[in-house]
Amino acid sequence: MDFMPLIPFLGVSVPESLTLYYMVLVLTGKKESLLFVIALSLLTSLFSFTVRSIPMVFGIHSILQVILMVIFLTLFLKLTWRTAVAAMILASVVLGFAEGIFVPFLAWIFSLDLEQIISDPLLRILFTLPHLLFLAALTHIVSKRQWRLPLITRLSEVNDEAVKGTKRQLFRQTYLFALCLVQALMLVLLKISFYAYTSGVYPSFTLDTLVEISSIALLVAALATIFVASYLLQVIEREARLESELRHVKERHNLNLRLQVERHDFYNHLTAIYGFVKAGYYAQTETYIENLYQTVRQIASLLKINPPGLAAMLSAKQEEAKMGGIEFHWQVNMQSNTIPLPPEDLTHLVGNLLDNALEAAKASCSPRVDLTLTSNKLGLELKVSNNGNFIPQNVRQNIFAAGYTTKDENRHSGLGLYIIKQIIDRHDGRLELKEPENFSGVEFVIYIPWNS
Repeated sequence: MDFMPLIPFLGVSVPESLTLYYMVLVLTGKKESLLFVIALSLLTSLFSFTVRSIPMVFGIHSILQVILMVIFLTLFLKLTWRTAVAAMILASVVLGFAEGIFVPFLAWIFSLDLEQIISDPLLRILFTLPHLLFLAALTHIVSKRQWRLPLITRLSEVNDEAVKGTKRQLFRQTYLFALCLVQALMLVLLKISFYAYTSGVYPSFTLDTLVEISSIALLVAALATIFVASYLLQVIEREARLESELRHVKERHNLNLRLQVERHDFYNHLTAIYGFVKAGYYAQTETYIENLYQTVRQIASLLKINPPGLAAMLSAKQEEAKMGGIEFHWQVNMQSNTIPLPPEDLTHLVGNLLDNALEAAKASCSPRVDLTLTSNKLGLELKVSNNGNFIPQNVRQNIFAAGYTTKDENRHSGLGLYIIKQIIDRHDGRLELKEPENFSGVEFVIYIPWNS
């Protein structure tokens, strides 16, 4: 165990605790008197000195000190435990990172090894102060310029139960940021551990201890990387879903606007028909009425579709296909207007499939897209086909992976089919990829059963 007399130990520990508390105060926007913070730092250092006199695994005393400081922050500074934990983790990681850089660098400049520094109480104090002064000065600048970390600030300010979801989101973001810093700290810890082992400063620091610490550090870094990657994937997926929902809202708005336009122009249609009849242009009257009937019947068919979001989306896709010169046929048959999955999921399925189909059909000389949706007592069957290029077998294995796309990566996220697969799996559905019956191309067939 690394043992120091009380006075030299306080010369190292008190400035370190004082810097940590100062960083936390600036991060959370709290203000306390200097004497109070010094007293708190002295109390923390005395606890740390007591813990160090107890035989335990290397590094445990530092963890216990951080836990005690979190308790002090909640008791004396009236911080919530989430804010205290987040701020203390960030401050401790920054302190450990700075120490791992400054101490070896200064030792290299003065041609000293770690054993000489640790064995001499005066050198230990002198080599500890530079990075603490640097962090204190940096924290002072941050305080004067009123730079605040938004995550910690908002986490400490949001207390209303009505915005509990916002608190949860802020805590996750702070947690993500802490994980990124933890990965950097693990690298520093590995360097310090190897440095301590090779220097022979601690007789009890054996090769087995080094292996254990290295294994723990690598495991923590790996887990942090996994959590960060998982969180980023969730963020990307959520953004893609929100973008899809926003597009569907716009499509519903366009359908409502189209209905309003048709209603507004109905008087004009009657005037035109009356003019044709009055002038004796019966053939033109018949053609005009047939075209108007087709438009009205199409809108009436859309209005009968439930959920309305699906109708709005089909209307928008029909206009998109018309503008792109794509022949688009759709047929919706729902018994009792009931479906075995939430309307939002159905809209996501249809929307993403049609987006891919309309894009793929452009490769054909006479592009065509067909959609058939049937819902009955057996479940829901959705077919979307296009006469674009056939999908090779080696590509089929990857098209449902997150981020995979064969299109322009600047315009496509590669998450459309991934979201489709997630929805199908969530509802115990099945997906088939085959060639359409009426023409060559690609057809996606989705089956969603009723869950009793």
